[in-house]
Amino acid sequence: MSSVRATEILKWVKGPKVLDVGCTSHEVEVDSPHWLHGRLLEKFPYVVGIDISSQNIESLRKAGFTNLYVQSAESFELTDKFDTIVAGELIEHLANPGLFLQRAKSHLNQQGSIVLTTPNPFSIAYALYAFLKYPKTCQNLEHTCWFCPGTMVELARRHGLKVSHFKLIEDYDSEKFPFFYGQFSRIMKLLKPVLPGRLRKTMLFVLVANDDAVAT
Repeated sequence: MSSVRATEILKWVKGPKVLDVGCTSHEVEVDSPHWLHGRLLEKFPYVVGIDISSQNIESLRKAGFTNLYVQSAESFELTDKFDTIVAGELIEHLANPGLFLQRAKSHLNQQGSIVLTTPNPFSIAYALYAFLKYPKTCQNLEHTCWFCPGTMVELARRHGLKVSHFKLIEDYDSEKFPFFYGQFSRIMKLLKPVLPGRLRKTMLFVLVANDDAVAT
């Protein structure tokens, strides 16, 4: 996760009780501004993390971190309820994203929210990759699906939720990735003032309970 994305997510997180789903990210980055879980711990008094990687969770425990559990995003069960549940770049990895929303909703306090990010398939970066690499249309072999604003609205509705906020984020990180991507990132930053916002790389959604919805 880029530091820009983590900063944007933090703007929508309300405490004091926060759950970070997929808290270890792809790799453990203790003390890095890219690591969302660390940023959450700096800001909120009670942060719980869950991740399916027992190895990464154990690494964090050895580093002194607590309130960490090895659980799946699709079936987690905790005794707490939370003011915000965060899932950064997670939902596109799941076999059943609807199960995640169902479990998350059951762990929300009244007036709580789910803050998540996921790639924008219509961004320049992903569209260009798909065009150049077709039929290999996704650079991450662990992804199972793409979302767009319309599909997220419908998935949320089916699980008694609604999208209360949507934003596109430009979060290219020229420092963290290989040379070619770094060069592409620098070009995109230069072009940002003239490019349509809809071509940005990452989508951010805030979901809240929709008490008028009928789950299907």
